[in-house]
Amino acid sequence: MAAITSSGIGSGLDINNIVKQLVAAERGPVESRLNSKEALIQARLSAFGSLKSSLTNFQSSISSLANPDSFTKRSASIEDPTVFSAAVTELAAPGSYSVEVAQLATRQKIASQAYTDSDTSVGSGDLSFTVNGESFSVTVVDGADSLADIRDAVNSAVDNSGVSASIINDQDGAHLVFSATKTGVENIVNIAVTNGASGDLSQLAFDTSLGTQTSSMVEKTAGLDSIVIVDGFTQTSSNTEIQGMIDGVTLDLKKALPGESFSLNIQIDSRSVKSAIQGFVTNYNSLTTILNDLTAYDPETKTAGLLQGDSATRSVTNQLRREMSTIVSGLGTELDSLAELGITTGENNKLVLDDQQFAAVMSDDFDKLSGIFSSESGYAVRLDSLIENLTASGGILSSRTTGLSSQVERIGEQREALEARIIGIEARYQAQFSALDSLLGQLNSTGDFLTLQLANLPGVVFRNGK
Repeated sequence: MAAITSSGIGSGLDINNIVKQLVAAERGPVESRLNSKEALIQARLSAFGSLKSSLTNFQSSISSLANPDSFTKRSASIEDPTVFSAAVTELAAPGSYSVEVAQLATRQKIASQAYTDSDTSVGSGDLSFTVNGESFSVTVVDGADSLADIRDAVNSAVDNSGVSASIINDQDGAHLVFSATKTGVENIVNIAVTNGASGDLSQLAFDTSLGTQTSSMVEKTAGLDSIVIVDGFTQTSSNTEIQGMIDGVTLDLKKALPGESFSLNIQIDSRSVKSAIQGFVTNYNSLTTILNDLTAYDPETKTAGLLQGDSATRSVTNQLRREMSTIVSGLGTELDSLAELGITTGENNKLVLDDQQFAAVMSDDFDKLSGIFSSESGYAVRLDSLIENLTASGGILSSRTTGLSSQVERIGEQREALEARIIGIEARYQAQFSALDSLLGQLNSTGDFLTLQLANLPGVVFRNGK
């Protein structure tokens, strides 16, 4: 059975409340100091997280400038993109072309005569299909020689080299249709037949080399090649893709309009490069804003940024500024610095872009931009490498945040030690005040006893009736 503790019986003191207040007085200052210290460390950890995120965002924004291929890209503009589209590589020479899509490639389709329905028997024997020099055969046996049986046998043939079979029903009946799975003249279907013991399977024979077909098979759709005319030159293709007619250009044909020509213009893709360089300036300034805010000091309010005076942050700032102010070596040209592009450093170390100077460089010296940004010592390449090192595991920022995290762990250990100490202090105070309560109780009892004894002594007179 648990012991019943009654505090203050002997003295009348509220011992529990007194102990509680004394313990709170012991705990409060230390706990407040630990809370304040941890809050500051957590805020600084968050600040380093923001800095790392800003560095990573800036690194991502310059990735295209660090790639030499970004400066050799070509773009295509088409008068009517519903007729054809164009994919271009750096091999495409800038220029203008007149393109006519005279014909689109089609898949050949051949159909049988009309039969009563799909279950109608055609006849037994062997069907041999040849497509683009490759052949496969299907054996049709008695009892499994209907239109549906033949269709399924062709479609399931493991060595099928490019024929799809289907049944189409019209007002005359059911027709067995064989379609080439690929477009173009080279993929037309030829069918050789060897009749079996029943029926007349030879009605499915088809030979494009014959001027007149000996069977009832009819070509519903001819297998045609695409025909394209570019500046008076003609090219054909078995599909809707034209490669190599113009170096570095692949045309994807969408619609045939014989006799109509549409312009295709190929130019250097300077627009994306311009956008990337403008983004370089914008994103660097965003990074600078973060650095300025984290390291600022306001003398009026006497408040400092979370990383003001931090050596790691100061090192990051200095390294970035050094890279931005260093010219590009090995170019052998006057265009080897950001200033010559019209990019200078202004107030608060932010970049300022001179639009007129930049436009002149884009117009007159576009071929030199790659060296400034994507050469071995180009700005984008050097900055990419720098940021990679700064944000890497074990880098300067990682080491700093690891140290701060260790401080948070130590504060946790200090809290545990404080709780252990507080338990001991509370127990000591409880014991001391319990002893005091007991002593006061004894003193009170002794006082009452002495008063009683004195009252009983002969000759003792109490005034006022006492």
